[in-house]
Amino acid sequence: MNRAWLTLALMSALFFVITAATFTSLGVVLPAMVTELNWSWTEAGTGFGLLGIFCGITSTVPAVLIRRFGVRACLLAGAGVMAAAFLCFARAESAIPYFIGASLAGLGFTLLATVPGTYLLARLFARPSFAFGLYFTIGGLGGVAGPLLYFAVMGVTGHWRTYWLVAGAIVVLTGLVAALLVDSQTDLARAHESDPEISTESWNLRAALQTPQFWVLAAAYSAFLICGITANAVSVAHLTQVGVTAMAAGGMMSLEALLNAGARLAGGILIRFVSARLLLAVGLGFLMIGLLALGVARDLPMMLVYAAGIGIGYGLTFFASTILLLDYFGRRPYLELFATVNLVSTVGAVAPALAGLTRDQTGGFMPFFVVLAVLTGAVMLAVLMMRVPHKRAA
Repeated sequence: MNRAWLTLALMSALFFVITAATFTSLGVVLPAMVTELNWSWTEAGTGFGLLGIFCGITSTVPAVLIRRFGVRACLLAGAGVMAAAFLCFARAESAIPYFIGASLAGLGFTLLATVPGTYLLARLFARPSFAFGLYFTIGGLGGVAGPLLYFAVMGVTGHWRTYWLVAGAIVVLTGLVAALLVDSQTDLARAHESDPEISTESWNLRAALQTPQFWVLAAAYSAFLICGITANAVSVAHLTQVGVTAMAAGGMMSLEALLNAGARLAGGILIRFVSARLLLAVGLGFLMIGLLALGVARDLPMMLVYAAGIGIGYGLTFFASTILLLDYFGRRPYLELFATVNLVSTVGAVAPALAGLTRDQTGGFMPFFVVLAVLTGAVMLAVLMMRVPHKRAA
């Protein structure tokens, strides 16, 4: 059990630093990069979109690496990829190195974060829901730390390039330590299932893909990623456009990330009393509210509604959709199923580029926020109608 908790601590620390250094950091650093390098917001959003796209399209890579070479090899590969990604960010003089760095960072995120992390926790904990919630919570707190670390480095050095070097060094070092010390041997999937919520039916990837429940969960997982990546990419630009200071807008991102992390922990506790399906529907509802509030925010009260909606909605949806995937289809096919969900969610990675294009064409981001809110509402209705799947007899 001590090895299980050590692994949880190591993977949580890795998730924390990689979250801090990628999505939330890029959203805060982008305005400075755009100003200095004379980019359009379409270019800026495209790079952010590439980060999300490569998180998605490479999501099966860690599954293949883990099955063939083990989880340590996956983590070592991720550390190497991240070193290259942050060097590209730090040395960017045009959009091309930025695009390359964003793409590599997406691959590195996949190799280091939730795919290997949830794979290990599902193998190590007899009742993994609380471990998942704690893991997601600590990872989410990285979103709080990212903007704060950026402003701290800027206060000392005065330049965004130094920030990328500092953030990259932290990610690579943490990845190397995790690769050396995690428990990669224990596998409770081979034992009798002790969690009554987790399916004991003989699911496999092919059978799960034939159920509507899998696709509803994939849509829900995509929804929180689309909403989260859009808010991280353009909220600072949107709020400063309507007169909010950059510091206040960045502060809302940190608050959003703090509430995001708290919602994940709350999910890990509430799951004992409330069904994961209900938590998922509630999370999607919060995302809708957050998107609409962001679009009309001009003062502190509405900005707080936006931060609460996106933060709580993201955290609950992330936790509940992941837990339902494990509960509905069991431990054995979980690695491939979670990787496939991440692959499906790649569709959302175009959101920042579309948001940037919306601003370039209409002068604002609000129309895009409304469309996302409507689509999220449709997914929420599908979740409310969803029931537990059962494997068909051969």
